[in-house]
Amino acid sequence: MKRVLLISLCLLIAVFQIGCENKDRDAEKNLKYIRNLDSYVCNVNISMKNDKQTVTYSGKQFYDKTYGLRFNLGNNRIYIYKDENVFVKDLKSNNEYTTRKDSDSIFKLSFVAYYITLLYTDENIKNSFKKLNNEEYQIVSLDIPGNNKNVSSADLYIRLSDKVPKYLYVYGLKGKENIKVEYLSFDPNRKLSKRIFDTK
Repeated sequence: MKRVLLISLCLLIAVFQIGCENKDRDAEKNLKYIRNLDSYVCNVNISMKNDKQTVTYSGKQFYDKTYGLRFNLGNNRIYIYKDENVFVKDLKSNNEYTTRKDSDSIFKLSFVAYYITLLYTDENIKNSFKKLNNEEYQIVSLDIPGNNKNVSSADLYIRLSDKVPKYLYVYGLKGKENIKVEYLSFDPNRKLSKRIFDTK
């Protein structure tokens, strides 16, 4: 009798664990969470590779669906993205200038907010799952629009335990990894002041 009860208990635990795992692996539910982010703040480490070297950047990102995007590049520059323009403030020289958003491919592509837009428009989204460093991730594979052969597609790693983005890999046309982004201290739906995104 005890043996039957023990076997039944083991089966119940196994079913419960499988059920929990399948719940975490609900790809559409996790994507819905990302799509519905109203804002976020996070630190980022960006590595850009080419044939000769790897260039690294560190900074802080701010996103608000009403106010726009802001990227603090260390203690050197502030980038504020609005409409089709990027407002840049050089903190070393105290100079300010404006450029077109499409002239900045690295920092713009590092924003999770950029991929939130693609989640609504990309018809070729693919989902897979992977365990990395004892953490379970959903990998969202997307095509990046445009004619830049160095930024053709991307894999966004969403940590299943809390549904927040952790890594982003951007690939060239031939599948070569050109950009890696690591998101740290990702704080979703943080209430942000409009002043953070002021360009004056």
